Amino acid sequence: MGGGNVLRMVLRALPPIRAKKNRKGYLIMEQSNPYRAPSVDVSSMIDDGTYDQTNPLSPKGRFGRLSYLAWIFLVGIAMYAVMAVLGVAIFGASMFTSGANGVPGAGMALLLPLELVAFVFFALIAIRRLHDCNASGWWLLLIVVPLANVVFGLFLVLKAGSEGGNRFGSPRLTRGWERVLAYINIGFMVLALVGGIVAAVVIPGLAH
Repeated sequence: MGGGNVLRMVLRALPPIRAKKNRKGYLIMEQSNPYRAPSVDVSSMIDDGTYDQTNPLSPKGRFGRLSYLAWIFLVGIAMYAVMAVLGVAIFGASMFTSGANGVPGAGMALLLPLELVAFVFFALIAIRRLHDCNASGWWLLLIVVPLANVVFGLFLVLKAGSEGGNRFGSPRLTRGWERVLAYINIGFMVLALVGGIVAAVVIPGLAH
């Protein structure tokens, strides 16, 4: 085999070289590597310096931990406020009493649609929180799985969101009033936890 043939075989085995322009417009030579992993377009996952401007109740945006806690607290307060106002205005003190025949009062019939509306709002807020963690909103289905729903709830509260943009968009700035409501919600959660522990210790002792 001649030297020319050997040289041609070596050249064929080398990766092809192509020309391209860099950011400054200069022509550079780039060698293609056939053994490298396929490139992936991650342009939608790069932080472009912008922030999420979507409607807070849209399932397409993101919610940080404090925003999530604030909106959960807001939905809960709104639901109880509506129940109280309607109960007093329409049904009076007998809203949650039963009739003589044992049929639940009208308050029970009103409670179900209110809870359904509250659940819809919770689902929208939870989906945005999942998006902030770069997770699909379909993980919301875990709330119907016993024990897993407890872990899921802790995940939504404790898991830090993606830094910068992810596949669901840019991060959302937490408003000042959201921080206030979030801290109030955390305070109530701590009080409820402490109260539950105290009750679990004290009540059995009182029974004896």
